[in-house]
Amino acid sequence: MNTQQPQLGTDPIFKLLMIFAPPAIIGLLINASYNLIDRIFVGNGIGSLGLAAITVSFPSMTVQLAVGLLVGIGGSVNFSVSLGQNKIPRAERIFTNAVMLIVFFVLLFISVHLLFLEPLLKLYGATPTIMPYAKTYLSIISFGSIFVMTNMTLNNFIRASGFPRFAMYTMLIGAVMNTILDALFIFVFKWGIAGAATATIIAQAVSFLWASSFFISAKAIYRFRRKYMLPSLKIISMICFIGAAPFLIQITYVFMQTVINKSLVQYGGDTAVSAMGATLAVTILLFMPVTGLCEGMQPVIGFNLGAKKYDRMLKVFRLNLVISTVFFVFSWGLLQLFPDNIIRLFNNQDQELIKIGTQSLKIISLLYPFIGLPIATTFFLQAVKYPHTAAFLAVGRQLLFIIPALSILPRYFGLAGVFYAFPTADFLGFLMAVPFTVQQFKKYGKQNEATKEIISDSLLKSA
Repeated sequence: MNTQQPQLGTDPIFKLLMIFAPPAIIGLLINASYNLIDRIFVGNGIGSLGLAAITVSFPSMTVQLAVGLLVGIGGSVNFSVSLGQNKIPRAERIFTNAVMLIVFFVLLFISVHLLFLEPLLKLYGATPTIMPYAKTYLSIISFGSIFVMTNMTLNNFIRASGFPRFAMYTMLIGAVMNTILDALFIFVFKWGIAGAATATIIAQAVSFLWASSFFISAKAIYRFRRKYMLPSLKIISMICFIGAAPFLIQITYVFMQTVINKSLVQYGGDTAVSAMGATLAVTILLFMPVTGLCEGMQPVIGFNLGAKKYDRMLKVFRLNLVISTVFFVFSWGLLQLFPDNIIRLFNNQDQELIKIGTQSLKIISLLYPFIGLPIATTFFLQAVKYPHTAAFLAVGRQLLFIIPALSILPRYFGLAGVFYAFPTADFLGFLMAVPFTVQQFKKYGKQNEATKEIISDSLLKSA
């Protein structure tokens, strides 16, 4: 391995997090900015119906994210473990199979949306007034899915190869271009909602070209190999096994978004859908730093798991828990103090949208200080190859708590009840995650002690 690359098994833990986490955080923030920028420009340049169109299209965009994470995280975690075991050919085979798998999923995604675009939008909660805008937006976004989904996969492998900054630049290039093109297409060319979608796809295409260039450059020690293109059922199963947790989290979120949209239409109309669109853009952006931190720790944990350095794994996990919780306390303060100012970024004229958006931000963020622990624990479980438990934690929060709360609370509290479903689920999800967090510390603490005893016995025998 290149000596200038981070040494995952020996470098100080804090140093490794500062190498891997910031680029992942910035990359995800940049990725989230696509939706944020689209919604700000659309809200100000087109109005609340354009904002609502993006909101009802978001479940399909979440499916893109789900599949990208399935292959990207599932592949890169196995890839990292193989590197820790010094099995380079196997690492390359995992990468090549991951690329082939994401191409298959892209073709499937495009086909489904070509055939069932309008039925899908109706399912997501599009009303007759929102539908024309949503069809225009999502049809363009669907064709660009090859860039969106492949970018997510490639970026995870670039980070796992030890080049997190390159992955960050991939996202940065796209975000800057998206911002420029959004302004140009919406305000200068007057392309409306089609302009917002086109700007996003062009920006993602440029990001894709940049990411692809890494794997033909001298930096890429681990490459796409044609001899490994024939799919390996075992490797694909491993990728899907590890990637199942983030995939199921996002797919459940699609179901949750659909229920939310229908509840918003029922209790607040099109304006409530628009307001939730603004709220989601903000909250997703705030989740990205913690998600990036967790993604940054996964290559370190995966490598040290392969190397059986359990003490280093626990140090990363402990630090991650502390930083995640502190960040969400900060986010809570921000959203509780300045919700009105934040919502006005999306539309400063529509007073009803501002009123509902302010209410939603304050209520949804009510128990943010509790959510750092379950998120960090979920990502740790993925990294140590317990994806089913990770999926249970994340999916359970949505299926067991949010969706039932959405069925009950609005009946008594109206539109506010839709928003109260989120803090209810946050608190119950926290309680559900605590035993799993404690269990991981106990398990790997014992394994670390056992490893120390084996090493000590070996030294005594050799002496």
